[in-house]
Amino acid sequence: MNITAKTRFGLKALMDIAYHHRVGPVQRRHIALRQGIPTDYMDQILMRLRNSGLIQSLRGREGGYHLALEVEEISVWDVVMSVEDEPYSAGPHNPDENLAYATECITEPAWDAVSAALRVQLKSCSLAKMLAESEDRIVAKGLDPVDLMEQRPKGSAQLGGRQLLGLAQA
Repeated sequence: MNITAKTRFGLKALMDIAYHHRVGPVQRRHIALRQGIPTDYMDQILMRLRNSGLIQSLRGREGGYHLALEVEEISVWDVVMSVEDEPYSAGPHNPDENLAYATECITEPAWDAVSAALRVQLKSCSLAKMLAESEDRIVAKGLDPVDLMEQRPKGSAQLGGRQLLGLAQA
């Protein structure tokens, strides 16, 4: 199973959108600034999240992105399946394609078991759970989650050295 930076960035973007849902649609440039995601990469991730039905977009000056589902309905597994190109690239499954595959067959059952266990864990980890844990970390740092949630950066200078929501380190 492949989990790459796409999943990490996709989850950061999705959590940012969820944190700001009370304010309204979130513009991609705001997500990119807060989370430190390059805008070109952000566009690809948001497109995949939208195509998979996890987020919706609104056009116009006050437009942006918002969740298409409730936070309890979205799991980390949903993010993996939305943004990864090949979440199951364990190599060729036809021995004729690669002679070295014969030696890989010995370990395939073990890796299948690990992948299955990982899938179960990722499916059980909801966006709601991650948001609650993140909010606990924010409060423990002495920050006010509501103040952070309602801020909309106008540019990178407004963010200063402080990363909003502490998600940039996640």
